[in-house]
Amino acid sequence: MKTYTTEKRYKILIIGAMVISITLLHLSFSHDSARSHVVARELYFLPVILSGFWFGLRGGLLTSLAVTAFYLPYSLFHWQGLTADDLDRILEIILFTVVGVTVGILQDRQRARAREKIEALRAMAGSVAHEMNSPLFVAMGTLELLKDDFDRESEPYLELQHTLKNLKELKTLIRKISRIDRYTPMDYDGSSVILDLSGSGPAEPAALQGTRGTG
Repeated sequence: MKTYTTEKRYKILIIGAMVISITLLHLSFSHDSARSHVVARELYFLPVILSGFWFGLRGGLLTSLAVTAFYLPYSLFHWQGLTADDLDRILEIILFTVVGVTVGILQDRQRARAREKIEALRAMAGSVAHEMNSPLFVAMGTLELLKDDFDRESEPYLELQHTLKNLKELKTLIRKISRIDRYTPMDYDGSSVILDLSGSGPAEPAALQGTRGTG
């Protein structure tokens, strides 16, 4: 959770730095440089889109409002009485919000669909693990009892021991299935994609920090 918060703050700083940098660039141009102002104004869409992609509707909307707050004083200072340039600036301010909200909504919908798929995958994995665990425990318990009837050096005992080892490996596999927490695909035979069980379970704290730290 701590690493996630750090990553989130890092993204917020990036967006904030972009908004401030674009604003400074915008203000550095003289009022007569119309093309330069238009280019700088269009750059405001970059942090708006990026915020919507990273943080969804809330991020896109807040960033568009922040951009409006930075750009509005310039528009008011150079207000010419509802000329074509004034209308162009008003339209641009409206577009900031429209783009931020649109990108945010689309991203939220995509994440909601992804969560639904993960929940369905978890439910299926839990059902499979539950159905397999019951007969597995019975088989392992029976083998443990049968082992006591044979000498440790006898062939039947060694065969039972080998079978029990395989069942324990199956138990480990079932545990991995029951712990599926996310969808991690992997290539299989170069022609199909399967679920990577080792990478689909909940990450360990150290591994999680390593993954977040490099993101």
